This record gives sequence, C-alpha cells and structure tokens, in this order.
Amino acid sequence: MKLTTIKSEGLAHNSYYLSDETEAVVIDPRRDCQIYKRLAEKECAKIRYILETHRNEDYVVGSVELQNMTDAEIGHSKALPFKYGDHNFGDGDTINVGSLRIRVLHTPGHTDESLCYIVHSSENPEEAAIVLTGDTLFVGSVGRTDLYGKKAQAKQARKLHESINEKLLPLGEHVVIYPAHGAGSVCGGNIGSMEISTLGYEKKTNPYLRLDEDAFVERAESEELIVPRYF
Repeated sequence: MKLTTIKSEGLAHNSYYLSDETEAVVIDPRRDCQIYKRLAEKECAKIRYILETHRNEDYVVGSVELQNMTDAEIGHSKALPFKYGDHNFGDGDTINVGSLRIRVLHTPGHTDESLCYIVHSSENPEEAAIVLTGDTLFVGSVGRTDLYGKKAQAKQARKLHESINEKLLPLGEHVVIYPAHGAGSVCGGNIGSMEISTLGYEKKTNPYLRLDEDAFVERAESEELIVPRYF
C-alpha cells in the first residue's frame, strides 16, 4: 500500500492518491488533475476509482476531468443527487483496490452527504488501517457546521458529534487519519499543523472530542468562521 498526499497550497486542501499492486484510487481530486495521472504512470498502475468525501465549497473538484483522462469510476454519497458519477455509496458499501478493501462510512454533520473511507489492508483485513476523514475530522479540529445556515447549525453539530463519537472513534485508537484539509483551511476552526494523526491522539488532544453533545453544539454555534465570497 502506498499513499501520496497532494497539497493545494493556499487552500490547505489535501487530496490523496492511494495505490496497491497495479491499481489505484484518488480521493477528492483537485481540478488540475494531471498530477494523479503522472503518479499512476510512474507506478504503472491504473486508477480504478475516484472517490469524493462530500461536495466541497472551497475548491472546484476534478473528478469528471480525471475520469475523462483515465476511465476511472466516480463514487460519492447517495445522500445528495449528484449529476455525474457511477456509484452512489451508502454506509457499509465496499470497493477493492489491489489487495485493499475500502469501506464507506456515512458521517453527516459538516454536510449531510459527508463520507469517510476506511482502508483495510490484506495483512489484517478485519481491522481498519487508515481512514480518510474528509471534512468530518481534522487534526485538532472538526468540520464547520454552518454551511446550511445558522438556524440549522445546532442540528448539524449534533449529527457531527454523533458521527465522530459513534462511528469514527470506535474504529480504534491505532487508526491513522488523513483529513481533507490542513492548517489555514476555512473549512474548520484552528486546524492543527500536523499533517496526519491517529484517532487515539485526537481523542486525547482534540478539544472538540472532549466535549459532550450539548457542549459540542454550544462551541460550534459560538464560532465565527469566515465565509469566503467564492463559497
């Protein structure tokens, strides 16, 4: 298994190229997507899937462009009526890339269609190895919950608290998280500077993960996050 992070400087956006054997998958590709094709060509691998964690507001997704270059299949959540794509995933759906099994986890809160992708290796197929958390969980922070407006924020924050505490954290403290954004992103408040983390480390250090549901909602509603004009 090989995982490469592709950073979009300025936006603090992370997309990922994950490969195993001669197959690969790209998660949340940016619009200038030749870089993923070059990575595959260098490895003599075929990009089989393009996965989206959610409909992003802060950058223009490159899924369709990358599909035109590679014939890969696009997958995203069935909770939103996307006008493109080949797979509308629900909780527990799986795909295979090389010897890897990738399992879909529906984690609403940041958006209702938010997904995380759990990767199981062939060496230990019953346990999660890594999870690509999109905008659900960041290093030191969580996804913003105000995208549907302030009136809906409390409801979205409760969804996010449940997604993190009842779906992500039970995967195990050893699981490495790869979020869709790093420090400086407008998709969460005070995101940490570390590029990756583990669920165990976040459980101990992430201030949002120490809060009960009501306190989590209160903190989310009290934050004043910038909403860029291009959202």
